[in-house]
Amino acid sequence: MTTITVENIKKSFGDADILKSVSLDIKDQEFTVLLGPSGCGKSTLLRIIAGLESQDSGIIKIGDRVVSHLPPRERNVAMVFQNYAVFPHMTVFENIAFGLRMKKAPEKKIKENVERTAALMHIDHLLKRYSGQLSGGQRQRVAVARALAVEPDVLLMDEPLSNLDALLRLQMRAELKSVLEASKTTTVYVTHDQVEAMSLADRIAVMNSGRIDQYDVPDEIYSNPATEYVGSFIGNPPMNFISPDYQVGTIPAGATQLGIRPEDFNVSKEARDNYWPITVLTREKLGSHQQLSAELNGQLFRVNIPNEIEIESGNTLYLMPKEDKKRWYTEGGKIIL
Repeated sequence: MTTITVENIKKSFGDADILKSVSLDIKDQEFTVLLGPSGCGKSTLLRIIAGLESQDSGIIKIGDRVVSHLPPRERNVAMVFQNYAVFPHMTVFENIAFGLRMKKAPEKKIKENVERTAALMHIDHLLKRYSGQLSGGQRQRVAVARALAVEPDVLLMDEPLSNLDALLRLQMRAELKSVLEASKTTTVYVTHDQVEAMSLADRIAVMNSGRIDQYDVPDEIYSNPATEYVGSFIGNPPMNFISPDYQVGTIPAGATQLGIRPEDFNVSKEARDNYWPITVLTREKLGSHQQLSAELNGQLFRVNIPNEIEIESGNTLYLMPKEDKKRWYTEGGKIIL
């Protein structure tokens, strides 16, 4: 079993605290995504797990071994970077075999592992080609196959799809999860792309300024954001945060903000009891629905409504948040359960 345990990791560069006592438990064969904006500490945490950076304090365990002070080669991890790092003077076969040759693996094992991982990544027909003859997507597949070929306990991936165009990213995303499930490798994946995180992850760690605000399955993070930050980072458009001044019914003690997703409103074109009258500012047709920017007594928020509701900018519409979708937050931005 290959679990990863991160205990109270701290890291500073000069006066900047990059990681502030971060803890994380990753299960065997789990696909965990570290999600957050640039500068939140996600890549630094990944590099500390890999052994490419040293922590100021705290412990990293892989399985039952404390690896905090071991060099990368003794941690049995493999890493896939954003820039592929495929060697141009080598064939695809030799690129995939590179790590195994560094470990002085027998030729029979090299051949078996290269052919197996190339088949997993659907590049077994390209083994004799050089990288200059490959597309960006094919080079990325080579990088992943090379990492898997060494049979690592842990696979670490740092924004591996960010250099691909949108259509290719979609295709690679769809394939990557099934490939890693088949390889039974515990994986930690860094991205700033919430769609990537939601579609790939078994669990997501949402990072905010060197801390983890929430670590949970994607559905829970979307439905029950632990903090206002998580609600505002996850979702497109993000969760609305509205003053409870207009709320009818019980407001939990300590609540200062009502969180509600744009799709979680009851909508009426006619005035109804307890519905809010809103002014539509803009309307966008998005195919499956239309998205409104609206105003309620100076508060701006977004609403998704069905296409069949005919509405124009400047019109009044009446809304009420769905009771079971309301989420309440304290002044400090924490959810009230």
